[in-house]
Amino acid sequence: MSKKNDRAWFVCPQWAALVTGHYAGDAEAARALKLDPKVLARLRGRTPVAKSTVLRALGAFASRHAVGVPIDDLVVDTRAG
Repeated sequence: MSKKNDRAWFVCPQWAALVTGHYAGDAEAARALKLDPKVLARLRGRTPVAKSTVLRALGAFASRHAVGVPIDDLVVDTRAG
């Protein structure tokens, strides 16, 4: 079995609500946050990604906009449910 299958995958259920309040779409958010638009589309679609990817995106967003809660509280392990 590959290590990739054993890896935990994470989502941020609030991502779409956070981003749509500040950016018109993934392309605009990608330019502003300096992130890959494909990653932002996966986050918006609640497709599980690596934890470091979620934290990087949330960190970039939090550096420009008030999130209101600790970033770690927005990250959900898909294995937990």
